[in-house]
Amino acid sequence: MTRPLRVAIDLRPLALPHGGGIGLLVGQMLEELPARGVEYVGLADRALPAGRSPEAIPVRVLETGGGRIRWESTALPRLLGSLDPPPDLFHATWNHGVPERLPFPAILSLHDLIPWRHPELVPWPRPAFLHRVLYRESVRRSARAAARVITLSEASRRDIAALLPAASSKVEVIPCAVPRWFRAPSPEAAPAARARAGGEPYWLYVGGFDPRKGIGDLLEALAAANASGAAVPAIVLAGALNAEAEACRARAAALGLHVRFPGYVADADLATLYGGASLFLYPSRYEGFGIPALLALAAGTPAIVSDGGALPEVVGDAATVVPAGDVPALARAIAAAASAPASGESTAARGRTRAAAFTVEAMAERTFRAYERAASRREGSA
Repeated sequence: MTRPLRVAIDLRPLALPHGGGIGLLVGQMLEELPARGVEYVGLADRALPAGRSPEAIPVRVLETGGGRIRWESTALPRLLGSLDPPPDLFHATWNHGVPERLPFPAILSLHDLIPWRHPELVPWPRPAFLHRVLYRESVRRSARAAARVITLSEASRRDIAALLPAASSKVEVIPCAVPRWFRAPSPEAAPAARARAGGEPYWLYVGGFDPRKGIGDLLEALAAANASGAAVPAIVLAGALNAEAEACRARAAALGLHVRFPGYVADADLATLYGGASLFLYPSRYEGFGIPALLALAAGTPAIVSDGGALPEVVGDAATVVPAGDVPALARAIAAAASAPASGESTAARGRTRAAAFTVEAMAERTFRAYERAASRREGSA
């Protein structure tokens, strides 16, 4: 009888504020892969926040107080070396963190190469040049040491082939999936969602406020559409409030835009928020995948997205796509949506059909097969 595949997994993404897209992906793996024959043990640099620590999976924590580089170079190898029995495989989930000279194979999740493609859009700690060099070298070493590399999109695979050619033969694309907890709301739920947004129709953005997300482009385009006479409704920009969000709030006020900032929206409320919007806007300069755009399609909400990175392959023909960073093109798309809003069952059905291709089952099965290949397991092994 085949025993479970023992996998040590880096759980640090679960400690990210509000989880983030990587945290969502790691959580899905922890929920789905055990049923396929994976026995996980989690590794972390701190106690995980309440509600994020997996209940059925042991978690080993070793704090160093010295930041990412110190933890990956000292604590992580110690944790991996202390596991008894040793794992069949280590899964590094956060673009880097594969120690060299491990006694067992490793698999690396390399979500994107945005620090190479658009370093000017990454909020580097200071000194920025040094952190950029150290980050890139960490990713290079991890990609070189890993037996296999998982990425989320063909766009990211192309980036890896161009910028890390030594790793290109190891790469396989495993897209993100619509979470099981995300259920497209019924049309009757829209009024309740609009009531939360102020009792009026609204357009929606969900995500961060860092420069890469293109919120500055969006605000300029909305102002231009307003100036052209378009009937732009209230705008809801949902995401964790921080200094960047406050800068966006000030810019929206200066432009005379009617924008609401509800802050971080819990998973339980996301489907209702998406479903209540009459349009979803996602003007990101670059995405390794773009989970918010996928959730908009799953909710049946018409969407305008940029062509930054993987977004065109995520939305297919189910959304309007404009060039990333092209404010006039975005303004024209917004004005067109305001004057002739896409609505009705055909629009909703097209989005939901597209989103239905991104299933948790497919993600889990392909990840398990990648684990098997990385660990060089064979059917019937001890």
